[in-house]
Amino acid sequence: KLLMASHPSKPTTEPEVMSESKLPTLKPQPKYPKGKITLIECRGGSDKAADGHRKDSIPICNAIISQGWECKLVYYSDAEYKQVEKEILSSNGYICRVNPGRYEGVTQSKLDGLLNEAVAKGVKGMSSPESMKKMGAKDALLKIRDLRCGLPSTAAYYDMKELEEGFTKTMASGDIRVLKQNRGSQGEGIWVCKLAEGEEKKVADGVCPTDTMIDLQEAVDNHKESKTIGEFISFCKKYLDGEGGQLVDQKFLPRIVEGEVRVFMIGDTPIELIHKKPAEGGISATMKSGAKYVRYEPDDAKFELLMTYFLEDLPKLMKALEIGDQPLPLIWTADFIPGPVKDGLDTFFVGEFNCSCVGITKQLHLADKVAAAAIQVCSEAKAAAEQKEAEAEPEPEAEAEPEPASEPEQAAEPEPEPEPEPEPEPEP
Repeated sequence: KLLMASHPSKPTTEPEVMSESKLPTLKPQPKYPKGKITLIECRGGSDKAADGHRKDSIPICNAIISQGWECKLVYYSDAEYKQVEKEILSSNGYICRVNPGRYEGVTQSKLDGLLNEAVAKGVKGMSSPESMKKMGAKDALLKIRDLRCGLPSTAAYYDMKELEEGFTKTMASGDIRVLKQNRGSQGEGIWVCKLAEGEEKKVADGVCPTDTMIDLQEAVDNHKESKTIGEFISFCKKYLDGEGGQLVDQKFLPRIVEGEVRVFMIGDTPIELIHKKPAEGGISATMKSGAKYVRYEPDDAKFELLMTYFLEDLPKLMKALEIGDQPLPLIWTADFIPGPVKDGLDTFFVGEFNCSCVGITKQLHLADKVAAAAIQVCSEAKAAAEQKEAEAEPEPEAEAEPEPASEPEQAAEPEPEPEPEPEPEPEP
């Protein structure tokens, strides 16, 4: 059963960030643990405190330990591959707290391979590199287009041929479109595309010729420019080049000017909603572009339809993303864009997922909820594995019934002794 996190009825102030002098230390492990979870970090990086750990790593470990589970914190490096592998494979699950980036002595592909292989061997990844990749990729929006939170008019392009064939058709529909690159952040490579005034007359047989002029606006800084469709397609080649290159094409939702709504999740539980309202005249909801952030509780009536539909979608989400054998991420977010009003209520559609090392460094009071969610995932997997193992054990063979005793053989009757031959008569 999916439950919303409970919130106080009155607004609460944001928890105080822990000072360097008050950094926590790891608790002793339980003597008789119910199970084991390993938390993985890499040395270095800008997300570490003075003790070399993320500020939320040890609080999460301690919360797991407090609930009776063993939780070790290990650093990964290529030189320590075997030791880390041993810890992970002896665990029921792992929590990856490695922020995307470069770390000295770490080959990302080797770490990803280790974590994905552990999942294949039955260890629960929270989250695995495969989950982070598939949820974070822009074509996740294509895969969820048939869910309540998805936008039906979504297309994806992986090479220049697909881009030219698809984009010239979607622009011919007369809709304002938004093209999103797979890489980048803060709105970089997200373009709102609109036919320039009078250019609709060039549309023929449902296709825009490549000399059609379009007006463009990039979300990163809200700047505007104009290009022909052909020029823009050539410009977009850089978004398709290299590993993971792709573009997603969606119908533009004009109410984006009202902002996005971020749903902050721990497992299947919504924790809070954050309305990110763009600066006047803009479409970007990043703080860099001047957006304002307002927090709401997940049961706020203003977002009733959003949460109703999203909670209905949750059990189907990972399967739609082609990772149905993996759990929902441990800490993650979904950003929603407002759509048309339906029966007096706002509709919303997902614009992006993020489960790549989302933190609670300013919300350390949530560590217990994170621990409980991780333990639930591992406990369910542990119980399922034990059940499967029990079913696979052969039933003991029934003891063979003793054969009935055979009747004793009757003693053979003695053969009669031969009669003595008669003596010869005497001669006269």
